[in-house]
Amino acid sequence: MADLQRYISRELSHFVGGRKAEEEQYQLLLHVLRTGWLLHKPFDPKQPRTARLDFSRPISRDKTIDYEVVCFCDIPISDLAIHVGKYSKFGLAFKKEFLIDKGACPVFYVANDSPVPIQPDDLFPLGDFVDRINEARGKGIVHRELYFDASVRAILDLIVALDTFCWDDEANRYFKGVDASVFQGRFGQLLGLSNAQVAAVGNALKGKAEASRTIRRCTDFLVNWVFTFTKCFDAKQSFDHADNYYMERE
Repeated sequence: MADLQRYISRELSHFVGGRKAEEEQYQLLLHVLRTGWLLHKPFDPKQPRTARLDFSRPISRDKTIDYEVVCFCDIPISDLAIHVGKYSKFGLAFKKEFLIDKGACPVFYVANDSPVPIQPDDLFPLGDFVDRINEARGKGIVHRELYFDASVRAILDLIVALDTFCWDDEANRYFKGVDASVFQGRFGQLLGLSNAQVAAVGNALKGKAEASRTIRRCTDFLVNWVFTFTKCFDAKQSFDHADNYYMERE
């Protein structure tokens, strides 16, 4: 019976050169085959995978984290028309077991329009989302879009603040180029701490190497192995819409 099913594939496929002209897509495929490298930006096999955060953009728009990955779709060959129409006619496929052994893992899809059984007052009270929270109060419904946006932002605010507490010198921090006072202020707001209590937390963590290592491990897990594998999408869009990521079966 396993050979009769069509909703998953024995191979995972990647199509190259999306949004490029067809000839450019073909030439890019030839380049991949000649070099033996199928790469993510910045297309340098010597550079490790990284992820960059943009705190001004919500995770529901798939924009909070600019992550470097090569994506494969789990779609049978006979059902690839929608995916090919979005991306390219040229690509490669590998046995699923082969890619899993190399570290491949399915993403976690989140339907933005799906409601969650919580009250608006249970959301993290972040200023960036106050208008959307008030709108949810008026409707009496919290959708996953708002829930994930507010929750992920709160988690990031907390771990960035903890990182800044550990080191005055930005060179030692996990998060570069952030305003420590802003995140420490949000830390106090989220935990209901006074300025004096926030300062006490900072004094307790300052220069603590073990605390810094623990924060880095937690950050690496959440950012690189949870949030970058979280794909929010607009489930009510048509199957062939660019924002209906669920059809990509990544």
